[in-house]
Amino acid sequence: MALPIQDSGLQHCKFEVPEIIFGRGMLSHVGSCARRLGGHKVFLVSDQGLFKAGWVDRVMVSLLEAGLQFVFFDQITSNPKDFEVEEGAKEYLRQGADVIVGLGGGSAMDAAKGIAILVSNGGRIYDFEGANKIIRPLPPMVLCPTTCGTGADVSQFAIINDSRRRCKMTIMSRCVAADISLTDPDALETLPDEYVCTTATDAMSHAVEAFFSVAATTLTDVHAIRAVRLLSQSFVRGVKERRRDDLENLSRASLHAGMAFSNSLLGIVHALAHPIGGYYDANHGSVNAVLLPEVMKYDLPVVQEKLPELAWGLGVKCEGSESATSESVLEAIDSLLDASGAPRSLRSLGVAREDLPELATRALNDACILTSPRQATKRDLLSILERAY
Repeated sequence: MALPIQDSGLQHCKFEVPEIIFGRGMLSHVGSCARRLGGHKVFLVSDQGLFKAGWVDRVMVSLLEAGLQFVFFDQITSNPKDFEVEEGAKEYLRQGADVIVGLGGGSAMDAAKGIAILVSNGGRIYDFEGANKIIRPLPPMVLCPTTCGTGADVSQFAIINDSRRRCKMTIMSRCVAADISLTDPDALETLPDEYVCTTATDAMSHAVEAFFSVAATTLTDVHAIRAVRLLSQSFVRGVKERRRDDLENLSRASLHAGMAFSNSLLGIVHALAHPIGGYYDANHGSVNAVLLPEVMKYDLPVVQEKLPELAWGLGVKCEGSESATSESVLEAIDSLLDASGAPRSLRSLGVAREDLPELATRALNDACILTSPRQATKRDLLSILERAY
């Protein structure tokens, strides 16, 4: 993973991203990208929502124009399950496919990654939970995000639900990064307001946690703050007014935040969100919206030196004491979430209070907690959950 190495006071780092293609109308180039990667028969992973919205057809036309055959696999749900990924791998092998295209939000792209892992490495998907357990190279992948928050198209992670344990498995490896990330912001025009809001919230949590991460570097900070800046300018308008320029800014924010967190990892927001999402099959962005302000309050005592830069990203004037700056940053985040209509309590998401201790215990074992700027005990995590409830 791209973690910094400390040496004589100098910070060395590795920063990895796929080939990136961004722009309106770029979905018409998926076929040429797949062909350039050596494809003959593409395994297209998406969902019925995008099929009905017309985006799957657009990609299919691009594949045909590039002279490629394709197989369409849409048997996935939100928070993709282990058995869905394993069935997709069987279908890939039955069909003799050789390139994978993932089109959609994090669910479709993570499912595509999981399928790619299994077709090249065999076994069961839970065999690869953790870091660097993938031995064989994956088939070429083109990942095309159609939301504004996941970052899966540029990340070195795959998140798959373990249906037996009701938890999200984190698979970390450079191997699961796409060969090509292709973003067409026009796809946001058919995304419901609710999902513009919750996926943009996911991008904000990625950016803030990447910025505060103990593995952050100057390279990741640049992308994190750029994402925050774009979100502060276009988050509310993108949800409420759906102007094309604002939606494009949200797509750009998601891309920058994805590049940041893929190389710096995350923190307590995601350490808690993963068990909640796995246990309740809850919308990931909604959970992040609830947790982000409370986790920021917990982290603030140890990240004071970085607050002026974050304040600038949020468009907040940094004047006065450290406590005043902290308060202004928190108010800015709260204002964005409130104005966009994001959920603000775990209760509203169907989380049961009696489950909070178990969720805190599960979060202690999540990989994201390792790069939190402030270490946490189970009691600390439970306190955050209770305040967010």
